[in-house]
Order: sequence, then C-alpha cells, then structure tokens
Amino acid sequence: MDSNAGSMVGRREGMVPLRGRLLRLAVAMPTVAMFVSVVALVVYCRALLQDAAAGREVVVGEAGFWLSVGGFLLTSLVVFVFQVARMAARVAGPEFRLKRSLQRIRSGDLGFRVELRRGDLLGGLAEECNLLVDWLAKQSHAAPPERRDAGEVRAVEEGSGKP
Repeated sequence: MDSNAGSMVGRREGMVPLRGRLLRLAVAMPTVAMFVSVVALVVYCRALLQDAAAGREVVVGEAGFWLSVGGFLLTSLVVFVFQVARMAARVAGPEFRLKRSLQRIRSGDLGFRVELRRGDLLGGLAEECNLLVDWLAKQSHAAPPERRDAGEVRAVEEGSGKP
C-alpha cells in the first residue's frame, strides 16, 4: 500500500492541476486564433499587392479580407473580455477579503491574518492589514493608557499642568 501511495505522489507532482490546464488553454486558444487571423490578413494583403504590381484590378473588400479582419477583431474582443474579467477577479476577490478582515478588526478579532491567493492584486494592502493586526494585538496586551476625565485633559492642553 505504501508503494502505491508513493507512486500516487510521484504522479501528482508531475501533473498540472486542471485549473492550470484550463488557464493555459484559455490563453493559448485566443493567441493561436489571433496568429491565424494575422497570417490570413498578411497573405490576403500580399495577394492584393501582387495583383496591383502585375497591373490587375485590385478589389478591396472581398470575402477573404472581411474574414481575416473580422476574425482578428473577434479574437481581439474575446481576449479583451477575458483579460477584463481576469483583472476584475484579481481585484474584486482581494477587496472582498480585505473588507471582511477590516470588519473582523473592528469587531475586536485580532487573531487572524489576511491571506490572498497567489497572483491577486492588493497584496501590499493585505500586508499592511496584517501589520496593523499585529500592532493592535501588541497594543491590546500592553498596559492600558492612563485614563483622564475631560477636565484633566482640558487643563493639560491649556498648559496649566494641574489635573
């Protein structure tokens, strides 16, 4: 049984997680489609230039031209929408976790760390929240500051120094 467990670990180490494969596919497919569209457009434009150089009539706007341009524009739109959704997720998720963490701090819970996923944006802000939680935890364990009533504070502020 141990030998099977060891072989499973070895197989898992060499495997790419499904999420990673889907991400690669989502990035690779539009890239390939854009490349094919650009190549088709270059081939079409080259044929136009050869026709013009040979003195033949050049007609811009044939089906090949519109397919090439349309394919490129459609692929560009898909890539744009994908990237916008990806960036929104990289900001919205951390923003939600930071908001929830600040609510926990406000309620007095200081026994946690703000954790973001790898690749999320706002990591610097999460680290600052963690430093704030650490600082607040230290302050809560320190001796409470001397309390003064409003009259004592006013007297000290006015410079009389008398409580």
